[in-house]
Amino acid sequence: MSLKISVVITTYNRPDCLLEALEGVKNQICSPHEIIIIDDNSSCSYDSVMPAINSLNAKYCRQNVSCGANKARNLGVEYACGDVVAFLDDDDIWLPEYLTILSEQFRAGADACVSGFKQLGKEDVVVVNKDTSVTKSSLLRGNTYCGMSGFSAKRELLLKNTFDESLNNGQDWDMYVRLFQLGVTFVNVPNPIFLYRFQNEDGIGAKVRKMKPEQIDKRLGSAYKHKEFLGEYWFKKRVSEQFLFSLKHKNNKPSWIIYSIKKAGLIATGMFFVRAFNRKLTKRPMSI
Repeated sequence: MSLKISVVITTYNRPDCLLEALEGVKNQICSPHEIIIIDDNSSCSYDSVMPAINSLNAKYCRQNVSCGANKARNLGVEYACGDVVAFLDDDDIWLPEYLTILSEQFRAGADACVSGFKQLGKEDVVVVNKDTSVTKSSLLRGNTYCGMSGFSAKRELLLKNTFDESLNNGQDWDMYVRLFQLGVTFVNVPNPIFLYRFQNEDGIGAKVRKMKPEQIDKRLGSAYKHKEFLGEYWFKKRVSEQFLFSLKHKNNKPSWIIYSIKKAGLIATGMFFVRAFNRKLTKRPMSI
């Protein structure tokens, strides 16, 4: 029996990136059953991408109102008709073997799958979790696997467990925690099989750098949602990381540190700097 994989690509105001993402899909050794592109009401023209979209016989669905990436992904799942839905952000690129490896995992009994990746433009930077299945110990440390471009799951599972549209960030980790708690067969491919674009100029990291400390609370939704799962130590660690992420690029650094101490405590805040120092000494690769 053949396995049908639906590709759902979410995009917003990045036609040039989408063109690269589609080229990656086109170059897959194993072709997908269908490609669905959800445009979250972009304000710029996508005319330049239409020839590539048409050549792949992809479905282009432009929303009349911007509803956010989580809503766009849920719509993609609804529109899909494959057995498995593989998600791809418009600014990332799958390596040619990506769908082949996915197909092997789901044929072997996987219900959901994540994978390792390389940094786009600096492919010697590799981020891989050595787990062969998603574990609580890894989830407690945050998203140590990958973003949405490395996530796929059976469509029937996603229809029952939709992306949380109330979350401003951490939707990938939230989904992974929920699926883990359900006890589904959730595998990890401990190899880099896609390219992840770090610090896009209009990406999450860039936006956080421009925020004020009092604005960061909205980014703590997934942590509060899974506070019981995390426990006190990991919850405070996660909160401190949200405040101190990319600190060297932020203005008024003391205020960020003060807010972290207020929200996560002195110990969690101090340990953030200890870990950062250790990473610098050991020259560990970037993480998502």
